[in-house]
Amino acid sequence: MAIKAVIFDAYGTLLRNEDMMMIPRRIVADHGLRVDVGDVWRMWGELYFEATQQPPFRTLREIQGEILPRVLRAFSVRADAALYVDMFFQVTTKVELYPEALPVLNALTAVQAGIVSNADHEHVAAWNFTLPVEFILVSETVRAYKPDRQVFQMALNRLGLPPHEVLHVGDSDVDDVKGAKAAGLQVAWVNRDGRARRHDVPPPDVELRDLTGLLSLFQEWGMSVGQN
Repeated sequence: MAIKAVIFDAYGTLLRNEDMMMIPRRIVADHGLRVDVGDVWRMWGELYFEATQQPPFRTLREIQGEILPRVLRAFSVRADAALYVDMFFQVTTKVELYPEALPVLNALTAVQAGIVSNADHEHVAAWNFTLPVEFILVSETVRAYKPDRQVFQMALNRLGLPPHEVLHVGDSDVDDVKGAKAAGLQVAWVNRDGRARRHDVPPPDVELRDLTGLLSLFQEWGMSVGQN
């Protein structure tokens, strides 16, 4: 497989994104709701995805400011949602890298590398680490969100490569696998928790438990990787 570049998703792939459930838990606890936290989580997620795929483009801060009040109203909570919007940005800006992320990125010496993320500029500005990639492309720049083909096309334009020469690595079956496959890229699905792929998502080219599997994959393809 002639891969000349790798583009990575950020949250859940390179960056730990495990505190998001804190927000629906807090909503349930703050208002003494007799509902399952998972129900709040699912409604929030459905509204989020719907909002990211409908024009006009809005930043994540704008979207959360619209949908979190709807979540509260759906559970008969008449409170200001601003606290939970702020919590969303606290969680998504105070992040850390997965332990294997930097070693893997540093080892990919034979290919170009970039990041594509559904994020606002303020997310990247808050990261307290530097990543060895040629570019970081966020949805606020593209004015679109994955799985929209436009996101992947802008990354391809930055790389100057056709889609079949680019591998996309991500953890979301819809945003990353479905989106990148539709754009013609090769896809490595990082499935850390062994969850099932949704029925309308095509199979990835490869499935990995974590990013270290990427180095073995490159070696299988006869591509050199650096030593760390």
